[in-house]
Amino acid sequence: ESFILTPKNAPEWASDREQLWNEVEKKDRKSNSRYAKEFNVALPVELSESEQKELLTKYVQENFVDEGMVADVAIHRDHPDNPHAHVMLTNRPFNPDGTWGQKTKTEYILDSHGNKTKTPAGNVRNRKIWLVDWDKKEKITEWRHNWAVSVNQVLEQKSIPDRISEKSFVEQGIADTPMQHEGINSKRHERKVFNQQVKNYRKSKAGYKNMQEKVVNRGHLDSLSKHFSFNEKKMVKELSHELKIYISLENLDDKRRMLFNWKNSTLIKHAVGEDVTKKLLTINQQESSLKKADELLNKVVNRTTKKLYPELDFEQTTQAERRELIKETDSEQTVFKGSELNERLVNIRDDLLTRQLLTFTKRPYVGWKLLMQQEKE
Repeated sequence: ESFILTPKNAPEWASDREQLWNEVEKKDRKSNSRYAKEFNVALPVELSESEQKELLTKYVQENFVDEGMVADVAIHRDHPDNPHAHVMLTNRPFNPDGTWGQKTKTEYILDSHGNKTKTPAGNVRNRKIWLVDWDKKEKITEWRHNWAVSVNQVLEQKSIPDRISEKSFVEQGIADTPMQHEGINSKRHERKVFNQQVKNYRKSKAGYKNMQEKVVNRGHLDSLSKHFSFNEKKMVKELSHELKIYISLENLDDKRRMLFNWKNSTLIKHAVGEDVTKKLLTINQQESSLKKADELLNKVVNRTTKKLYPELDFEQTTQAERRELIKETDSEQTVFKGSELNERLVNIRDDLLTRQLLTFTKRPYVGWKLLMQQEKE
């Protein structure tokens, strides 16, 4: 679909595509005249078609049309995984009467007495003064940043965890190799080969990092693993393989958040007609394994708590509080006594409550679902 957005001083003919670009050509007659600027932008596949159009229209209106440009917008949906837009922008502003304005003006360079100065060749010195700032390099950075902000605001409002950035990996402090856009030109094959190399490198790097984390987690969980029975150790091994993480209190918390966000984004894709059957099956299997791992660790945590903290009143503490207490005990390799134990429990309760409140205020729908899930359990 296509449409034209015009600024307040634009004449009626600016809304007609054919007449608009004919008038542009009539005004700029030089051999090196530039008739328009064009930018292409990918539209988020997580949004519906109407939401994509609303997001794009608002962005183009605020960043270009309100500044005085005419925007000729074309949205392409020829591939379901690649909705995108091409936007053509005029280079000249309009005068209040609807006629074309000037992009620049010439200013003569004067001496101290106000007289025109000349070059050694006898030409009058002058400089070009831009009347609009649309061609400044920093504007491109500004427009790219504003698009990322606009998209991320909409994704956050819809409780979609994904985010985009206009910054490079280097600017974001990410130590990784970026892939290249393949496109349809003659270099496509070379870029495809390069991208495959990057993917292989990232896979190897992720595997190495995973192995390192397993080593750290094994050492970190020594004090808790002493309380596992033989059968429980066997279950830990099986569940670690199913969840692709080493079973620990910290890792299960991270896995739970990851699965929750993954399921939400997958259900949104399902709602807009994408086939996500395989993804949902994988998520449900992992949720089932996660539940078993949680139940196993809860048993071990309760057993460990009774052994290390016999004075603790189980009726006055929740399962979540006991898990956090054992986490801190393992982390600091210390069994807390007396007033220090009471102080730790108070801090743990405050932290848990703060986490719930932050989740609920930042993402109300997600927070409500989490609270319903906790109440059910």
